[in-house]
Amino acid sequence: MKKGITALVIVIVLSVSAFASNSDLLEKWMYSNYYAKRIMIETGPKTRIRREEVYKWGPDKFVKVYEPVKVNWVRVGQLCYMGEDVLRRSPMLILDLEDLAFKEILQKSPYSVKKTEEGTLVEIRGSGVYRVLLDQNGFPKEIERYYMDTKSRMIYEEVRPLTSSKEEVLKGYTLEESEIKIPPELLTLLSNFRFIIVREGVSGLEIEGVFKNGQKVEIFVGTNLSKEGFKITVNGIDIVVVSDRDTLNEIKLILQK
Repeated sequence: MKKGITALVIVIVLSVSAFASNSDLLEKWMYSNYYAKRIMIETGPKTRIRREEVYKWGPDKFVKVYEPVKVNWVRVGQLCYMGEDVLRRSPMLILDLEDLAFKEILQKSPYSVKKTEEGTLVEIRGSGVYRVLLDQNGFPKEIERYYMDTKSRMIYEEVRPLTSSKEEVLKGYTLEESEIKIPPELLTLLSNFRFIIVREGVSGLEIEGVFKNGQKVEIFVGTNLSKEGFKITVNGIDIVVVSDRDTLNEIKLILQK
């Protein structure tokens, strides 16, 4: 009997220790400071590839996109800026794939953590399925998300601890408080999304997200836009929305109010 109780106690202690260890690693990842070079590959109805550098200070981040277009964005607290040398305020929060994984964990989506030969694998089930591979320092090696018919894969080619401060890294850039102009009708539409990712595309601003009905939606703002989807011009700005037919009908009603 005593042996059985002792064995049970050992199992409980080991389980608690493993849970604490996993929580520590996730916390290390979320609050880590690092510099990285990475490639973002999206495959599905369309294939996109982006090459980026990222500087991360805990929740704050500076990302330099080199392909397919050259653009930079920075997030400090809840303030986001986008541009090249002069970065203007974005009226929307900018999140990358890593940030979306953080968001799922913080919103208590179910996740599991297990050790593998390649590192620690974190699997999250929320708005899509995420697979995150971390090294022993809590730095990301690879992040994948499967959602509907799209697979997004972020591969970290080089990651190292970041000792430079935000002030040092951003000293060559100007953060302009005048906002990027986005039609109020579009902002009203975006309030109906569960989440969005904002990025600079070949034709202008690109927004990808999940509408309130759970369907994937892509929005293109600018010039030389896709001929697919629903097109509307608001205050001289061309907007194209791409989604399934029922979702587009809902979106038309919102934009045309």
